[in-house]
Amino acid sequence: MRNKETITLPLSQGIAEKYEQLYRKHASYVCPELQVRAYNNVFVSHEGLCLRHFRLLPYSTFNIRTRYDRSFGWQYYKLVLEQYLVSTYGKSLEKIILDDDTNYALIHTKWANYSFWVTSSLVRLQMLYESGQDFTLLYPEEWDNIAYIQESLKAFPNLKVKRIPAGVHVQVKHLLLPEVRPFTACFNGRELQGVHDYFVQRIPQSNQAVSTPERVYVTRKRAKFRKVENEAEVVELVSRYGFEVVDFDDLSFWEQVWLMKNARAFISLHGAGFSNITFMNRNAVVVELINAAYAEMEYTFPFWHQAVTRGLHYEPLFCEPLERNAILLNAYQDKQQGEALVNQNVVVEVDKLERILNTSLGRL
Repeated sequence: MRNKETITLPLSQGIAEKYEQLYRKHASYVCPELQVRAYNNVFVSHEGLCLRHFRLLPYSTFNIRTRYDRSFGWQYYKLVLEQYLVSTYGKSLEKIILDDDTNYALIHTKWANYSFWVTSSLVRLQMLYESGQDFTLLYPEEWDNIAYIQESLKAFPNLKVKRIPAGVHVQVKHLLLPEVRPFTACFNGRELQGVHDYFVQRIPQSNQAVSTPERVYVTRKRAKFRKVENEAEVVELVSRYGFEVVDFDDLSFWEQVWLMKNARAFISLHGAGFSNITFMNRNAVVVELINAAYAEMEYTFPFWHQAVTRGLHYEPLFCEPLERNAILLNAYQDKQQGEALVNQNVVVEVDKLERILNTSLGRL
């Protein structure tokens, strides 16, 4: 029987009644104990989907069987089954057969961005190391061109990898699968604390020689979408409270870890870079700027879960998007990304932000 832990999060003080129920819906969830599982004869798609005996492996990716998030189970099953059949019996998809006695391991899923790398892939890699088993990591070759992956993997010495060419699938005789949390916002504070401790202890000396601010406001001004429309007003306000403006795109992975380790207060619009709160020390203050319309329809408040389970003080500020009638879903289709509701620019009410700062900074 798998051990499970029910996590219940306290609501932040001062949340408007309009949004309180949104938080209550996501305030309690079950975290199963995740383990490193050994399987034989597994088909692994290039995106990390795992098929065995014509079934998706449980706990092999997010949201394949859950009541908390939108389920992708049937969608992913159809995709990986087609990939298996075509790569096995057809000619349009390529498959590599790894039938030696090596333990190959997997840490990537279709949910791939900086946030999932920090809060899932690195957790899973630590699980593999802590298992004490010898393994070779299945390594999509496109990782060679992703700087934060290259930099963070240097923290794991003597890591053995098997590069998989782009678009190629794999049939694995022996697979070690560090399990994935069942849904995207299902954070276990101990796992995140483990990532914090591991990486903070390994910050290069060259980075530690650089002075960093204790109060950080993150700008997305160079992003294609999802920006603060009235950012000049916001910057003027937060500067008066001692915040420095930072663009994560200007920083290497280790520079971000060092910055966040030293930051005692952090403000950012919802985005993958928000997951850097993983590297903050306990009792720091984080303020999330949230698209109000998206929160009302689709948001699962992952950074609230992440912050509170890490022992951080979390404050939300709901902001109106420029276009409430934007497309809500299909945000991952290139032609619609800029139109998606989640990606709309927002307007921050600076008077409300100032009230939050006056309250929350007193905790430092």
